[in-house]
Amino acid sequence: MHLFAAIFVALPFVYLAAIYGDLPERVPIHFDWRGQPDGYGPKAVLWLLPTFCIPLVLVSLASLRKRSQTTGVTPKQRTLSLITLVFISLLVCYILYSAAEGGAINLGVFSILMGVFFAALGNYMPVLPPNRWMGFRIPATLNSPYKWRKTHQLAGVCYLLGGVALVLNGLLLPVPAVGIGLIAIIILISLIPLVYALTLRVPPTDDLV
Repeated sequence: MHLFAAIFVALPFVYLAAIYGDLPERVPIHFDWRGQPDGYGPKAVLWLLPTFCIPLVLVSLASLRKRSQTTGVTPKQRTLSLITLVFISLLVCYILYSAAEGGAINLGVFSILMGVFFAALGNYMPVLPPNRWMGFRIPATLNSPYKWRKTHQLAGVCYLLGGVALVLNGLLLPVPAVGIGLIAIIILISLIPLVYALTLRVPPTDDLV
């Protein structure tokens, strides 16, 4: 597991090192909601992007190790952490590629990547235990095992369906509409479980489970 994680932590660094010599001195470093570059900076700034992957994986792996020493960690919970790392690593590589090309981010590709990510998360959300880093961590769910379980079961369905919708959004919609669809779908699949958690009534006997 640690070797697999290390590979995807290193991947953006290796890719950036491979293309760094061919980059112009100033590259796009910020993009608007349409994927168009609206900010430029020195190419050395690009090293900050893969650097963000390191604390992410270290925190995730440390959390899993601590839990494995107490309550135990299921294979699905380990895989959830790795899915997040792989997605961020590939996303960083794609952003680096777009910066190197000096053009806009293809929101269709971005939407498809997000769709695959959320669909994969949907398979693991129902088995996610209460923790410090992941999930719908609000007082309503953290204070009620019943609400945590039910909320993340619903989130799993929302993420799976939302992931499919994001893939179709990237494949079928024209460029101006892809960004709007992307934002709308992510907001929707995030709000539905949140509202459900806040409005769910807990049966007195079930909250002890």
